[in-house]
Amino acid sequence: MKILVALSRFPWPLEKGDKLRAWYQIQGLAQNHEVHLICLSEHAVSANDLAQLNFCASVQVIQQGKLKAGWNLLGAFFNRLPFQVNYFRSQRMKDVIDATIRREKIEACFVQLIRLGQNLPFEHVKVHWVLDYMDTFSIGMSQRIGEASFLMRPFVKSEAKRLQAYETKIAAQFDELIIISDRDAEGLAPLLRSEVHVIPNGVGESFFEDLPQPDQRDFDLIFFGNMGYHPNVQSAKFLVEEVLPILHARGLKPKICIAGARPASIIKSWESPDITVTGFVADIREYVLRSKIAVAPLVGGQGLQNKLLESMAMTMPTITSGLGNAGLGAKAGEDLLVCEDANSFADAIQDLLAHPEKAAAIAANGRKFVEANFRWKAMNTRLEAILTNRR
Repeated sequence: MKILVALSRFPWPLEKGDKLRAWYQIQGLAQNHEVHLICLSEHAVSANDLAQLNFCASVQVIQQGKLKAGWNLLGAFFNRLPFQVNYFRSQRMKDVIDATIRREKIEACFVQLIRLGQNLPFEHVKVHWVLDYMDTFSIGMSQRIGEASFLMRPFVKSEAKRLQAYETKIAAQFDELIIISDRDAEGLAPLLRSEVHVIPNGVGESFFEDLPQPDQRDFDLIFFGNMGYHPNVQSAKFLVEEVLPILHARGLKPKICIAGARPASIIKSWESPDITVTGFVADIREYVLRSKIAVAPLVGGQGLQNKLLESMAMTMPTITSGLGNAGLGAKAGEDLLVCEDANSFADAIQDLLAHPEKAAAIAANGRKFVEANFRWKAMNTRLEAILTNRR
């Protein structure tokens, strides 16, 4: 089958959740189908990065810089579309998708995120249109209203309302809808909930490899992800500014690694002998192996967190919040630990550091849980069935 995949970002390097999900999905689809990728990018893509998509039949990157995207934002003051839909709007992308569908005789078009809704030639070509919402963005934006500054709050509130309306409106243009978790599906309008298919993220096979263990663990705790992403920044603040002082008051001084691309300025300011801020790393597994406990005190955001899947797959004892486990569905106290406030996080960290045998048992259970439920091969089989209309 000939499949066109449309993305708002070039899916490499894998430093963001949408890139990681897209890359593994495309790689899986390309094993049995002819995949043509069309994506936007704020900058030129290097030959080395393009080579990471060599399993595609074709790759077309449409460069749209921040100046053009910023100009597009002005459109939000004259229409009711979400700001991010305006930001990523591209007539050129729409024309390229139209031409590629006709030239290559594309049978299915797989679109990641509602932000590309205005870039799709629905009215000109007839293919099997499939949308991956990933997360319920309107809920994530609503969570940010209370945290926004006085000047930004009206814009955040407006974007949440616009996203909610657009999530429903755009659905009518697609034949099939996909989302990342049951929790996110519940956030959609009632008329869509029964129509959407839940396809979680998987874990790359490299995270299940038996890697050489380091001679020593340099870090007691690791929190990793895209450290410029607002929910991750808020979670890191919770760990450093609320949990860490409690541990210090108990006489503990854990060494923490905060790993991931684009760390916000506040995260960079924490750099010290006891807190390592790495920035982008080519292989996060190196830093996970050098740590004793993975902690993800998620206080915002939607979806299924790759950081949890990856740390558990690597047999790392993992601590998260109820929000973090909502999309995962692991057994609290067996597969991982679930905490809801700073004191309970401090208790869990102290307990696992003091009892390595308990930490090892939770780590082993967590790996078994991820192995049984979140391999990419199984997720991509479900995606393939939807795209080929073989449900």
